[in-house]
Amino acid sequence: MPTLFSSARLLICAVAIALVSACATQTSVPPDGQNTPVLEAPKPIPKAPERLTEWDNYQQVLGNIDQWQVQGKLGVRLPDNSGSVYFNWKQRPHDFAIHLSGPLGQGTTWIRGDDDRVSLEQADQPPIFAATPEALMNKSLGWWLPISQLYYWIRGIASPDSVATEQAHFDDGSLQRLEQDGWQLEYSRYKTVSGWPLPTKVIARQQDIKLTFIIKNWKLQ
Repeated sequence: MPTLFSSARLLICAVAIALVSACATQTSVPPDGQNTPVLEAPKPIPKAPERLTEWDNYQQVLGNIDQWQVQGKLGVRLPDNSGSVYFNWKQRPHDFAIHLSGPLGQGTTWIRGDDDRVSLEQADQPPIFAATPEALMNKSLGWWLPISQLYYWIRGIASPDSVATEQAHFDDGSLQRLEQDGWQLEYSRYKTVSGWPLPTKVIARQQDIKLTFIIKNWKLQ
């Protein structure tokens, strides 16, 4: 049975997987020793609206931007434990990778994936593979978080896969609060990146779990 510490560490890994779960639909990444795929030229970043009055269209366009890099710190608070980890997540149209470091990351942890499988690689441990992020989390923890939804929530938009039971917005139209699938999210800070307001602090709560994302750097394309 895993210790509480190892469960917290795996929870952080699972949340990081959640950030890139939509990448599971991307083109496969060949294993080492094979030819790498030819990279496509980056698509132009769509122009952001001056005001977010057409919220549905805003969510759809921002949700379709498929190339970025985000760096920051993730804090996890559980009923009997808490900790944090630094993450560096890079997504491209054909592959993605997350590097975790810090106390709960225990040195180096990598999460990679494509449309065939995802993997969790931790120092001095054999890699864990699964067909989907949900399956990987179940294999690692025996339970799962709303993985696909977190992929959208981190960008300050609701998931299109379920109904948002509550939404509140700032005066400029950016998301302030969101309740979806039993999770309550709070957005308190944003920065403008390539014309798009993107969150720099997100808090997600459900029962005894609290996730705090402090984002230091966003890069689109």
